[in-house]
Amino acid sequence: MPQDFPTTGAPPMIGKVLTANEWLDYVANYNFGSLPPSRLVLHHTYRPDENQWRGLASMKGMQSFYAKKGWTAAPHIYVAPDGIWLFTPMSKIGIHAGTGNGSLKAGWYSIGLEMVGYFDHKRPSGAVWEFAKTVMGGLSRRLNIAPRQLISFHRDYTNQKSCPGWAVTKEWVWGEVEAWTNNASPPTPPPPGEIGTPTPSDELLLEALLNESYNKRSQGYNSDWAFHNYAIDHSLGMPMGKSARLNVGGKSYNYQPFARDTLFCEIPNWGDVQTLSDLLSGSIPPSGLGRMLLEATYKAAGATFHADWAFHQYAVSAKLGPPIGESANIVVDGAKYSYQVFALDTLYNRVPHWSEVKQLGHLANESDAAKARLREALLGVTYKAIGTDYHADWAFHQLARSYNIGAPLSKSYKTIVEGKTYALQVYALDTLYNVVPNWKDVRRLKELAVGQGMPSFGVSFALAAEAASVLGADAVWGVLDQDVAPPIHYNPPSSAFSDRDGSEVSMLVLHGVAGTPDVALDRMTEIGARFATHYYITNNGEVYQLVDEDQAAWHAGVSALDGIWFNLNRISIGVALERPTDWPRVEGGTGAAQLQALCWLVGDLSRRYRITRDSVLIWSSLAGSDHPGTEEVPVGELQSALAR
Repeated sequence: MPQDFPTTGAPPMIGKVLTANEWLDYVANYNFGSLPPSRLVLHHTYRPDENQWRGLASMKGMQSFYAKKGWTAAPHIYVAPDGIWLFTPMSKIGIHAGTGNGSLKAGWYSIGLEMVGYFDHKRPSGAVWEFAKTVMGGLSRRLNIAPRQLISFHRDYTNQKSCPGWAVTKEWVWGEVEAWTNNASPPTPPPPGEIGTPTPSDELLLEALLNESYNKRSQGYNSDWAFHNYAIDHSLGMPMGKSARLNVGGKSYNYQPFARDTLFCEIPNWGDVQTLSDLLSGSIPPSGLGRMLLEATYKAAGATFHADWAFHQYAVSAKLGPPIGESANIVVDGAKYSYQVFALDTLYNRVPHWSEVKQLGHLANESDAAKARLREALLGVTYKAIGTDYHADWAFHQLARSYNIGAPLSKSYKTIVEGKTYALQVYALDTLYNVVPNWKDVRRLKELAVGQGMPSFGVSFALAAEAASVLGADAVWGVLDQDVAPPIHYNPPSSAFSDRDGSEVSMLVLHGVAGTPDVALDRMTEIGARFATHYYITNNGEVYQLVDEDQAAWHAGVSALDGIWFNLNRISIGVALERPTDWPRVEGGTGAAQLQALCWLVGDLSRRYRITRDSVLIWSSLAGSDHPGTEEVPVGELQSALAR
């Protein structure tokens, strides 16, 4: 058998079908070149399913589908009722799982395996599953990587996907492939589906609520649009206007304002998404592309931009997003105030003190009676800006204040999804909803999105440091939504873990890890790694998960605490924080963005485990440790996160 088969068409496809024995001969002698794959990402096709499969005709249909998308590669292998079909050569990096594809620059890549069928309600079986086990088992043997370290799922890397189907669980797949590689009988399968995994109904509800939310001031949600993908991935909130075009200096640009920023690209470079905030860098240009985009952003939101107005200068500097309508006046307790509603907050000042700009959000916890009356009045006109009334006793309006999710973009209204009636109200950074008539059981779109593996809506954690520089570090906690999840990535997991052996998580251990994120992540995920934490947080507030929480990551070993020795790996979650390359010789503390992400993670973990104020440990505090610690972490803030 030749080393590899020729390809035809675009994207290049081998288009050859192998039997199980032919595949095993093929993979056993395969030359992957200088960089072999280190992961396999499992998918299901959804369509075509087993009954619709037509062999080579279906493969050519897939090739045509990918060509229309402009893809230069595709998944590597399809397992179907009639055999194992080869698409992209395994020595090439395929396109099948977004960030899960890997790259030469990253130093790793994955094999994409598509199972023909739809497996949200039933597990794969018969010929498709036997061929799938043969492919995964053969690759596990050839690459000398255990199934648990080799096999991941498409839904680990993307949003709004159940792929390879909610009925397919990792424990089942790993157990089946381990049995195949050991020529043993497979273990008794667990019940299909994973505890806490969203159901297909959740997917449909998420899609419906996203479309409702994007429809308020835009053309609806489109998962294929680069602007919408970027806005979701970077937590920019809801659209504040429709996608439109602008001509500047003989060039055409497409742009769309969102709650946190305005996105634009030069036509036809649709995928080259840029942000207005990066273009402005906190300043207001007198002319050019930046000024025209700024004016267009305000116009889309129903207002006129005035470079000399204190409100607009403040909003640009603090990145409060576009306004909702023009400025106006209000009288409270005989005093006249000017105000303007922006996406992230309402600005006001007492006439005629125009330069003394203040934020409604800073009145949230005000107990002074006069200031509380001012707050309620400003909340009233904030809701009036979109044509509805503020009700202090409504669950939506109470929670919107506590969640700090910006200005309302819609009235409260009802919609029907899969026969259920939902009440909802769209805000700049999130959408609140409940099942009618359960009015008090308010849920958040961002929680539904996170459950689907989607980055949540809200303030980007990478912007926290910038907010601190504008508003002061003490104000950051009042401006940012402390409940909003940071960007979470699921890179190739580390192999540096073992079983917890029934031990319960009761501690959290913080580490400082010197070096850039690329270097640190490579070290913890390389084959044979002996150290890894469950999570790694970068300086800009991005979180990487490297080890499943139900496994004991190798990060703390056996250590002494108050004279008692513990196997801390078994009872703890390990969290590493990015530090400078020469740290600790060169000092490097925890910045606002990293701290915000850390506090969110600590709070989230505390809801699932018995983690208290006293069980958050810094590595250097453990007896016998020769590692530098993370003394720069403000423990008080972490304790506050636990209290919340």
